[in-house]
Amino acid sequence: MPTGPVAAALAQYLSERQKKLAFMARRTAESVQGAAEATRAYLHGDLEMAAEAQRNALKPPKIDMPGTGGKNGGGA
Repeated sequence: MPTGPVAAALAQYLSERQKKLAFMARRTAESVQGAAEATRAYLHGDLEMAAEAQRNALKPPKIDMPGTGGKNGGGA
């Protein structure tokens, strides 16, 4: 058991704040975990967008020639 007025005051303070301190520690850990998950999802989205851009770059170009009725120059 703590001895002296300062030790007793600190023990009482910690006893009363224990639940709030535990909540803050849990909240901090979950916030860090959430930020890590969000970063992974963001990076995964970037990779998907890059892959889509590469697929689109490999597609043949669409060329609308006058008088073709917007059929990409293909005629009938």
